[in-house]
Amino acid sequence: MRRIVFILLISLAMPSFANSLNRVVKVSPCVRGTQLNQHDLTEHYHQGIFNIYYTLQGDDAIKSTLPVSSTNTSEVIRDIATQLTSANQFYQQDLHLILPLKQTIYRQAQQINVFIINLNGMGRAFDRVAYETLKSGEKIPCGIKIMLSNHLNPLVNPTPAHELFHLYQYGYTMFKQRWYLEGMAHWLEQVFKPEQSVSINLTPPLNCNVWYQQNYQASLFWQSIANYYTHNAPTTVSVKKAKYSNQQPVFKQPVMEGGAFVQPMLNALAKLSIQVSLDNQRPNSQWSESQQHDPVDNAKLCDSINQLIK
Repeated sequence: MRRIVFILLISLAMPSFANSLNRVVKVSPCVRGTQLNQHDLTEHYHQGIFNIYYTLQGDDAIKSTLPVSSTNTSEVIRDIATQLTSANQFYQQDLHLILPLKQTIYRQAQQINVFIINLNGMGRAFDRVAYETLKSGEKIPCGIKIMLSNHLNPLVNPTPAHELFHLYQYGYTMFKQRWYLEGMAHWLEQVFKPEQSVSINLTPPLNCNVWYQQNYQASLFWQSIANYYTHNAPTTVSVKKAKYSNQQPVFKQPVMEGGAFVQPMLNALAKLSIQVSLDNQRPNSQWSESQQHDPVDNAKLCDSINQLIK
């Protein structure tokens, strides 16, 4: 909300800036998805903005030792929903981030669609608004999409929260450099794990070059910057009572070390994303995958970080 008000005030004071925003901040159209048309997902579980599609039969069937039946939603599905809704509350209430569905680019998305299939890897998040057609012919409403592995155990694996945070990143910026995308999302996993966070001493101005080839390992970079920026002040996790079906807490840490850094960092990258769009005369809805991963933007991301923490 603060970011929306800030942009609105600038827009009123600077008509040329408002016109520039209108040129590049566009609503993404809802396209036809093609990844699910060979998957027969017969079961559906709905909780809040999340719609989870899965099956109990075939290659995509949930691989769980927990009892499941078509009339009693499996505990693993409820636990995935619990992790997603708890993480979503944490991102909004404690980190003060804007829900992806409220971002301009995702205005046509009606929900967050979660598909549980036999996946290579534990999870994937997609940045395009799409409607899906399943093998049965069932049509899934327009939404932004997460895929999760049918082997995933949410009691010990924070992949659902990790992939959800990617949707938050996509709502703010167009960048997909892995040291930023995966590094920051992996850092946010710390509140879902029992291990204590680790950081190193960093002295501004930062030289980010050594991190450009990293992905999940770059979480150390983001943790260290966050601690420097917030003077090690932690952000309290307010969703304390969230529990899984086995009564274990969803959040393994009571605080997020450096959590107050997340919102201003994403705000800074949102501003940079708009500037790069303007420079290239390229609306946010028209960045190709190669443009989103372009290594030429690494230095720009690093400059934004240094501007924020100087």
